Amino acid sequence: MRNDDRRKQILEIVMAEDSIRVSDLIDRVDGSAATVRRDLTFLEQNGYILRKHGFVKYVQPEMVQSIEFSPEMIEIAKAAAKLVEEGDTIMLDSGFSTLALAYQLISMNNLTVITNSIPIAALFNSVEHIQTYVTGGFLRVRENALVGTDAVESIEKMHAGKVFLSTTGVRETSGLTCVSAFQEDVKRAYVNAADHVILLATDQKFGKDAVRVFATFEQIDTIITNKPVASKVLAQKLEKCNVEVIVA
Repeated sequence: MRNDDRRKQILEIVMAEDSIRVSDLIDRVDGSAATVRRDLTFLEQNGYILRKHGFVKYVQPEMVQSIEFSPEMIEIAKAAAKLVEEGDTIMLDSGFSTLALAYQLISMNNLTVITNSIPIAALFNSVEHIQTYVTGGFLRVRENALVGTDAVESIEKMHAGKVFLSTTGVRETSGLTCVSAFQEDVKRAYVNAADHVILLATDQKFGKDAVRVFATFEQIDTIITNKPVASKVLAQKLEKCNVEVIVA
C-alpha cells in the first residue's frame, strides 16, 4: 500500500473513533508496526492527530476546533445518521446541527454530500470514501457558509434524496425561520432540490422566531429533535401537515 493511501486509512479510522489505542490501530492498518508508527509521526507533525499515553486522537480542522456540541445536538445527529444509507446523495445545510451530523457520517462508505458549509467541507476533505460537492457563492464569515446567487444556482442544478436543514427558529404559525436573506435563498433552494426534507432542531428552537420564513410545514417531511413538541398548537399543525417527529 502506498504511503498516501495508508495514511488516509489511518486518518479515517482515527476520525471515526475520535480516540484509539495505538496497538489497536496497528492491528487494523495494512502495514508493519514500524511503518504505522512512522505514519503516525507524519500525521502528528502535520497537525492531523495527537498522540498521548499510547492513544491517538483526531485533531479537528482549525476552523471548527472551538465548536462544542451539546449532548442534545449529538443525540439528534446520531438519530439523523440512522436515516442515511450507503450510496445516498444528501445535502447538508450550514449550521452546528448539520456539522454535528457530518461527524456521525465520517465512517460511512460510498456517500455523496452537497454542502455550502465550509466546516463540513473541511471535515470531509481527508475522507476518501465521501464524495463532497461544495456550492459556489461568496463566503459569509459569520456563518462560515457560501451564499448568494451562485450558491443558489449551484444547488438548483443538483438533486438529492435527502436534505438536512438547520434553522434559527420554528414559528408555530408559519414554518422554519432564519435571519438573513442570504440564508433564506439558500435554504429554499435546498428544500426544492431534495426528495425528503429533514430538519435538525433542539427543543430550544421551538417558539424561537426570526424575521424570514424559508420553509412552510407542508414542505417538511421530518423533524428530529430531543424532546416532544411542547406546544399543542404546533403539534397539531405538524400532524395536520403529516410531518414526522423523531425524538432522539
